[in-house]
Amino acid sequence: MLKSIVGFTFGLVVLANTSVVLAGADCPSVPREQWLSELDMQKKIVNDYGFVIYKFKIDDNCYEIYGAASKESDASQWEKIEVYFDPSNGDIVKKKMKD
Repeated sequence: MLKSIVGFTFGLVVLANTSVVLAGADCPSVPREQWLSELDMQKKIVNDYGFVIYKFKIDDNCYEIYGAASKESDASQWEKIEVYFDPSNGDIVKKKMKD
């Protein structure tokens, strides 16, 4: 019985740590006063990267969007994306295709 409880607890700890590793991105820790404003960041996302923003949010030390980008193989087609940005300069830290 004790082995089962210990094994179950260990499994939960491993699962919890795995979900933390898979979520988010590793953005640098930058003081908020050094971040681009949300409006400036949104302008950069649309104008410089060409992404469509469905949802914009702050995730830990990152700006994050759920949106769409045109496919490289066919610019008339769009694919869903999740992108994390360095808030101090707007660089892409992590990009995931959602299709």
